[in-house]
Amino acid sequence: MAPQLPCELEEDILSRLPPQSLIRFRSVCKKWNSLFTDKSFINNHMSRSRPQFILVAADSKIYSIDITHQNSIDPTIELRELPSSNFPLDKSFNEKTISACDELLFFNFSYWGYDIALWNPWLRQVKCIENKGKFLHVFGLGYDNSRREKVYKILCLIIRQRRIVIYECASYALKFIDTPVHDCHLTLFQSTVSLNGNLYWVTETGEFIQSFDFSTENFKHFCLLPCHKKHDRDKLILAVYKGDRFSLLKQSYETKKIEIWVTKKNTIDREEEEVVWINFMTLPTTNLPMLGSISYFIYDKTLFMCCVDDETRVYCIYIVREDLCKKIQIGSGIVRCCHCVYTPSLISVLGETE
Repeated sequence: MAPQLPCELEEDILSRLPPQSLIRFRSVCKKWNSLFTDKSFINNHMSRSRPQFILVAADSKIYSIDITHQNSIDPTIELRELPSSNFPLDKSFNEKTISACDELLFFNFSYWGYDIALWNPWLRQVKCIENKGKFLHVFGLGYDNSRREKVYKILCLIIRQRRIVIYECASYALKFIDTPVHDCHLTLFQSTVSLNGNLYWVTETGEFIQSFDFSTENFKHFCLLPCHKKHDRDKLILAVYKGDRFSLLKQSYETKKIEIWVTKKNTIDREEEEVVWINFMTLPTTNLPMLGSISYFIYDKTLFMCCVDDETRVYCIYIVREDLCKKIQIGSGIVRCCHCVYTPSLISVLGETE
């Protein structure tokens, strides 16, 4: 008889494997197939997964980009093309956006909300949400975090009426919000960040962070920013840090200097206490581009950015820390794409939205 590992050790080993391996291992035995749908295992696996970039290129090809050897002197990237079957990518590329909401990806095929999808690329699951003829401008995806189950909702603007609405993905129902548009501090093509079911964004003035709580269906003034724009073309880019906090990237248009700020405490558990920001790192101007379309994350005191190279207009990955500033071109050269940061998971799209 071959010796068997204790169940706890077996699960611990499996939770450290990448999702593409676990998907193949479903067919090994019924026990593993059942394990990979267990919520505690999924959460444990997610906590050990590293963030990566997801790109949808102008030629409708989908890629994941993982950083390898990131503690070494010479880190590299691993570019993997993902299957795009059952994915309606035949629309104009200029109308595509992609963002992450917890464990799922939120894909908007049109700024006007004609076709929307929830997506888990590793499980090859896509749930399309058709909304033809509504003329909705989509701001972002969230859910009521006071409920045990996740029922996903979308914050939208009805263009013709200039009214804010919530669109419930499961029932396809629209609910009007009484708050006037000008009091929401939302602008067209506003970049939002999803955290614990709520949406957050930097206001157009660059002075504070506004939020929308899907539980109370209210807009809130979340907190002041630790730094402000000195030039209209300065960049202020909000992102999730360590899964429960925020990071803020500021780049000066005049000097190209980059500052990274992070919130000190868990943002999810914060109630009415003041948000405290810490200056996490300041990067020199040498070899850094002026950022255009950018997604980024911080891992192990290193900044990883996906953005366009100033000169070639080709998308590259920048890996920056105190002793390193490395630029890596993506593949043979992707010149047009939409992209975001995503942490791979085994969460089922159908299971979370039905």
